[in-house]
This record gives sequence, C-alpha cells and structure tokens, in this order.
Amino acid sequence: MSIQIKGVSKTFGSFEALKNINLDIQTGELVALLGPSGSGKTSLLRIIAGLEEADDGVIFFGNEEITHIRTTERKVGFVFQHYALFKHMTVFDNVAYGLRVRSKRERPSKKDIKKKVTELLSLVKLEAFADRYPAQLSGGQRQRVALARALAVEPKVLLLDEPFGALDAKVRKELRRWLRRLHDEFHITSIFVTHDQEEALDVANRIVVMNEGRIEQIGSPEEVYEQPNSPFVYDFLGNVNVFHGRLEDGQWRNGNQADTEQQALAYVRPHDIVIEREKPTEDAVEAKVIHVHAVGRTVHIELKEEKAERFLEAELPKEQYRELNIQTGETVFVRPNQLKVFVPADFSI
Repeated sequence: MSIQIKGVSKTFGSFEALKNINLDIQTGELVALLGPSGSGKTSLLRIIAGLEEADDGVIFFGNEEITHIRTTERKVGFVFQHYALFKHMTVFDNVAYGLRVRSKRERPSKKDIKKKVTELLSLVKLEAFADRYPAQLSGGQRQRVALARALAVEPKVLLLDEPFGALDAKVRKELRRWLRRLHDEFHITSIFVTHDQEEALDVANRIVVMNEGRIEQIGSPEEVYEQPNSPFVYDFLGNVNVFHGRLEDGQWRNGNQADTEQQALAYVRPHDIVIEREKPTEDAVEAKVIHVHAVGRTVHIELKEEKAERFLEAELPKEQYRELNIQTGETVFVRPNQLKVFVPADFSI
C-alpha cells in the first residue's frame, strides 16, 4: 500500500508541529521518520494513523483519500513505545484481541483465530509463552507481542512509534535485526519514528530527516549520511567536526578572514580526519591529543585546537594509530581528507 502525504500542517495552540509536509512512500517500503524531540515526527505518524487530524492537507492510501476516515477504518497496525498490552490478558489473548472485536460479519471463526495467533507467535518466537501474562515477559518479549498483535489484523500499513526506545542497547539491536527480517517476509508498508540515528541507518530503506516541523532531507541511509544537504542533517547523523574557513576561487581554505561573504564552514566526519606529526600544508590545524580510546579495531582520538579553543574527534584504524604512535599530551597537525562545505546565512554557528 503506497502512502501520499500532501501539504499536511498541524498546530497545537501557537506551536507549529508540522509545516506543509509532502511525502510519498512506496508500497512495501520501510521508512524511518528521524529527528530530535519536537521535530514533528510523532505528530505526522499519528496523523497517518488517524489518531490526530491535520489542520491542512490530504493523505492517500493508494488511490483512496483517507484524510477524514476514522482510525478503525484505515486498517493500520500501530505499535507504541511502551507496548500498550492488556495486562489482564494472556499473550495469546492480546494477539487475538483485534480479531475478536471485529464485527460479526468480519470476525474469523475461533478455529481461524487460533490458527492465526499460533502462526504469529511462532513468527515472533513466542509460541511457548502463549499462556503467560505481560508482567511475566521481558521488555523485548513484550514488544514482540505488540508487533504480533499489530500484524494479526493484517494491516495495510504498519506504524511504529519509537518501538525500541524503552529497551536496553543489546535488546534493541536484536529487535532491529528481527524487524528487518519480519519486514522482508511480510512486505507491509511500514513507517517507524525514532530519534536514534543508528537505528534509522540500520533498519530503514529510506530515511525522512525532520526538524522543527519540516522535512530536511529524504533519501537512503547511505544518501543522507554521505550526502547531507544541510548543516543540521550533517550534525544530526553522527559525529562531526566543524572547521571555520573561507572560499577562495571555489576552494575551501582553513581560517577566517575579514570578508564575511566568503566565510564558510567545512563539516568533516571523524574517520575523514588525517593526523600527522609534521605540518603538511598551511591549512593544517595544530591540536593537542587529550584522550585516546583504543578499544576495538578503530581508535577514537579526542583533540583540542588550541587557537580556537575547539574540540575535534578523529577515528583511525588501529594499524595506522600504531604506526603514528601518538600519545596523550602530544601536539599534532590535523586536516580534513573529505569535507562538505556550507555557507550559512548566519555565521555565528
């Protein structure tokens, strides 16, 4: 089921939660709405679900406009961060609930409900827990029950609001892997909200980066990470170093000058920082090594640029770090290997 969102806006009092949102989601896509708190991602998800109504704009599921259709008629599955399971019901009854409350005309037989629920519990690896209550399950198990319950009604669209936010890091990683496999098997058009960059990059086919009620960028995980179209996207998607410089004949040069119209910021990922003992070019920055974290295959190095009182981060393969043999307290020279230049309207960043 494809989804079209056209010109959707939403205000809560004087707060503009969404500002003219336009978004096309293809059938079978797994799309992440990614952004900080207050960016509008949950408001957009709730409007798609019918739990909130847009002030302006329209929404289509396929060729059908569903802007004013009730939630119960949209055939969406919704998974909340805190599971929202019925505490007094067993796992089996929680998953069966959406089927049992259908009208008589649409309700499956008891035999068909049992078969469907059993299949879903097998899918989420919880068939042995059918008679347990939510309080007897771990957080990861409860979230899998919530997903099975959402799938039981055979939704056209699966919506997930911070589905793994309440879980610890190891369980989140396991469930992310499981969600990818589940999506590959069911091919349900799915949208999930997250503020976790790693989660979005790991799971989604496409990422919609949101900020202050607007869409900043839409693209594949590789596109938004490797080709960010704004300082916000660059900064939000992973660690970044910012070098203040200037443009000269279309080339970025480190260091400011009086002509503010030529000033520019260079954004550089830690793995694109080069560290050298001798100053290779005039653009190289002198910095002091203040911390080295050498656990694992990649060595994380924190440096301080003395002149600008600015901290920098670099990542080196362990072999390269050993060759350099740099120590905490040493002064070295750093320069960007790959960078993205922005000329901000407000250079006070």
